[in-house]
Amino acid sequence: MTKETMSLEGADGYYTASMSTRELSTIKGLITDQYLARLSSLSKTEINEFYLKGMQQYHLLSHMVEHQTLWPKKVRTLGPNAVEQFKELPFFTRLKNSLNIHSITNEDGSEWEEVYWRIVRPGSTDVGGFHADKWFWDLGHGNIPDGYKRIKIWIAIEVVKNKSGLSIIPGSHLRHDWKYHGKEDHTGITKPQFDEDIAKLNVVDLSTDPGDYVVFNDELIHAGMPNQSDETRVSLEATLLVPNL
Repeated sequence: MTKETMSLEGADGYYTASMSTRELSTIKGLITDQYLARLSSLSKTEINEFYLKGMQQYHLLSHMVEHQTLWPKKVRTLGPNAVEQFKELPFFTRLKNSLNIHSITNEDGSEWEEVYWRIVRPGSTDVGGFHADKWFWDLGHGNIPDGYKRIKIWIAIEVVKNKSGLSIIPGSHLRHDWKYHGKEDHTGITKPQFDEDIAKLNVVDLSTDPGDYVVFNDELIHAGMPNQSDETRVSLEATLLVPNL
C-alpha cells in the first residue's frame, strides 16, 4: 500500500498535491474550449465579451445568459478526446501509478470516462451542501464493478487562495452513521441533503492555489466553499476506481 493510499484510508481521509503550470494551462484550455462552445449561440459581439473577460470574470456577464439552465452537468463534462488528453498529463500518470487507478467512472451514462468542471460565481448559491460522494451512489447514481472502490479528485483551476475552493471535514470518512436524506433538485436528480449541524463539526477550508488538487476518500464529507472572492471559481472533478484491497 502506497503512502497516498494510506492517507486516504487514514485519519484525515485526503491529501493535496500540485501539477505544473504547463499542465494547468492545458486543462484550462480544454475547459475554455467547451465553455465558449456552449456560449456559441450568442451573438459575435457577446461571444467576444465572454472571450475577452475569461472565465474568471464570467459573473460580470452571466446576466446575459440563463445561468441555471445553461450549465447542466452534461455540458460541463469533457468530451472523449479532452479526457484522453487529461489522462496523458504527467501528474495524472503519477497519480495512476501511485494509486493503481483502474479507470474514471461514467456514472451519468456517457460512453466515455467522465471528467467535469464547475463554475461558482462570487456571493452566489452555485455551491451545493456538505455531503459524501458515496451517498450519491447509495441513492442510485451508477454502479461499480466488483473488486473496486471509488476515490475522488478535485482540481483548483481558477481560485483565490483562502476565499474560494473546497471545504472538508477531516476524518469524517471513518464514521458511517451520518444522517442525510435524498431530495430531488430542479433538474429531477435526487441528491443527498446533510441532516447534521455543520456548526458543531470541524470544517476545514483547504488553502489551494490554481493547479493544486485534492484526492479524497469516497466517504469524506465535503462541500464547495462559498465564493468570497471577486472572481468566478472554476474547478475540475472526477471519480476514480481503484482496487478494493
